[in-house]
Amino acid sequence: MSKYAEIKRLLKEIVGTASNLPIMGEVISVEGDSCTVKVGDSLEVPDVRLKASIDGSSNCLLLTPKKGTLVRMISLTGDLDDLAIIQIDEIETISYSQNGLEVLIDSTDKKVMIKNNQVSLVDVFGELKTLMQNFSVLYVNPAGAPTPTTANPAMLPNLNLFETKFKSLLK
Repeated sequence: MSKYAEIKRLLKEIVGTASNLPIMGEVISVEGDSCTVKVGDSLEVPDVRLKASIDGSSNCLLLTPKKGTLVRMISLTGDLDDLAIIQIDEIETISYSQNGLEVLIDSTDKKVMIKNNQVSLVDVFGELKTLMQNFSVLYVNPAGAPTPTTANPAMLPNLNLFETKFKSLLK
């Protein structure tokens, strides 16, 4: 009997004939958009889907559980080979992707990423800091001659602090 056939047999024993009842387990590893869940003392169920999308599209909301957290799974089709997570105790990352917009909230590094097909928020803030640092104004002195002036050098520490803060929050 294959490994998957054995898992299916054991799951049927656990949940009975109603294979779409929720099954509780503990996440032991995460592999991309699926995970391996331990049910009971020793049964490991691989390839449990983290996103309940129908067509497998990359446009989705993906909640990635923390290793060791409790989850609840259900079969979306009634087939025990098609389990998906429906409830998570502790989420490590939340990833949203739709039509080129991407948002990632990552608790491991405590940062957020927001970007689309053209630009990311961290890039916009970086460009703003550079723009403010290199900002110049054409000043007309009392003699009537135009004189270019740059940003006040006393502002540079504030700009550097601004950069440090947004880079500590944004990916």
